[in-house]
Amino acid sequence: MSNYNPNPQQPNYMTSDWGGSNTKYTALSIDHVADKAKFAIQMLEGVVDGFDVIEKEIIEASNASVPITREGLRAFAYRVDGQQNQIKQTLQQLKQMMNDIDNKTDNIQHRSSW
Repeated sequence: MSNYNPNPQQPNYMTSDWGGSNTKYTALSIDHVADKAKFAIQMLEGVVDGFDVIEKEIIEASNASVPITREGLRAFAYRVDGQQNQIKQTLQQLKQMMNDIDNKTDNIQHRSSW
């Protein structure tokens, strides 16, 4: 690849590494956080599946010949509460990951050489 740059006043981004290893490190860090965010999203999908199971069990209980007991209702409530707590925790992790991405990109966005 030639290093010819028809306009020497502007950087040649095809041959430049855009600031050296710091930019590469930042890109790798962002990629790592994005991978963690994907995992958190998969966790949320699992919680949604858990709600589907609870929903089906409640429907089955409503069609049963014997009415559900208070203990049975409490068990459903505790399971729903557990699912809600898992969602809250995962959302907090996602928020932190988005803050991490923002912080890691700040040093690129504020470069005066761009």
